[in-house]
Amino acid sequence: MAAPQVHCLGRSRSLKMAPYIIRRIAGAFPVVLLVLVLNFLILHLAPGDPVFIFIQGGGEVTEEYVQQIRERLGLDKPLAEQFFIFIGNVFKGNLGFSHFYQQPVIKVIFERIGRTFLLVGLAILFAAILGISLGVLAASYPYSPIDYTNTVIAVFGYSIPTFWFGQLLILIFGVFLRVLPVGGVPIIRRGLLDWASHLVLPVTCLGVYQLALIARLTRANMREVLNMDYVMVARAKGLKEGSVILKHALRNASLPVVTAIGLNFASLLTGAVVTETVFGWPGLGRLMFESLYRRDYPVLLGLLIIMSIGVVIINLLVDVLYALLDPRIHYD
Repeated sequence: MAAPQVHCLGRSRSLKMAPYIIRRIAGAFPVVLLVLVLNFLILHLAPGDPVFIFIQGGGEVTEEYVQQIRERLGLDKPLAEQFFIFIGNVFKGNLGFSHFYQQPVIKVIFERIGRTFLLVGLAILFAAILGISLGVLAASYPYSPIDYTNTVIAVFGYSIPTFWFGQLLILIFGVFLRVLPVGGVPIIRRGLLDWASHLVLPVTCLGVYQLALIARLTRANMREVLNMDYVMVARAKGLKEGSVILKHALRNASLPVVTAIGLNFASLLTGAVVTETVFGWPGLGRLMFESLYRRDYPVLLGLLIIMSIGVVIINLLVDVLYALLDPRIHYD
């Protein structure tokens, strides 16, 4: 992420940021292309033949039939030719055809993308609200029980594996207490409550690492900001402590937190693979796991494109949000 430079504002900020945004978008193309090249090679050089997985359970098959399937899937061509065909189709807006689902990849992905965005968005919201609140309280009352609680939560969130924590939540709330569903898809006609009950456990599982990160970063930055001269001046003027913390200190302390959320967006997508598999949530993460097992190369590459573009967009939005949080920031 490019380092922002600070200077006095004069002209319209939106006009000044437009060239920067255009440069960032242009610079993202080589990155996405490199990701595609590396993942294409890794997937196609990995052990396992998608043709034999495709015809699994079909009884005895002849070599001629296997060759026909290979030609039908486009796997009979040299690897370099397969890659250039794939890249050409991508620039045309065609992500390919799924071997397993027998549908266009774009359709398979967009049937599930909304569920993953909902899960990841709620996980970020959950982590940001609780993490910032805990961090602010811990910084306001250093070395107090609140501060020690914040430390324990941070260590717990950093240390616990996602798959193990998900199974623990299932055992406690789904098996022993039986108060929440342990997986599956909510039924639309049952309303918002059914959606909420299905989302509580996976959102908690996915957001706990981000919660720990945000809480510790907020605490550290708030402690630094609260000792600065302008905060002391604000207190000397008789401003209420809540106003000093929320209006003066938190705004400046939140900049590194915003950066961390943006940079860790990729880890949320990675964590969604484990979380969605554990809880049976039919999103992009579970689709990636299933497609990897089935060697459904078009779906896997399509997912990588969508996720790479998502990470680039999130990082760009974080840079723009920087300017909104601090009016002094300008991007050259």
